[in-house]
Amino acid sequence: MVACRITCVDGGTIDVLGDLETVVGALHKVFTRREHTFAILHDLDSTPVAVRPEAVLHVRPREAATEPPSAPSHAP
Repeated sequence: MVACRITCVDGGTIDVLGDLETVVGALHKVFTRREHTFAILHDLDSTPVAVRPEAVLHVRPREAATEPPSAPSHAP
């Protein structure tokens, strides 16, 4: 399942279905055209979720957001 994690300016996060390009595209469409106030995305249970583009701090692929940071390498 392809998903992204949206981090909001208030620090909250939500995981939504879709690849990075699709999710960012939906947010961008709403933000630039002002057709609607909210982008309608779907959470991991396929429940519709309304997201205001202005509330989004960043979007990243879910696997990147859930993997622990790798240890720094100490090359000789």
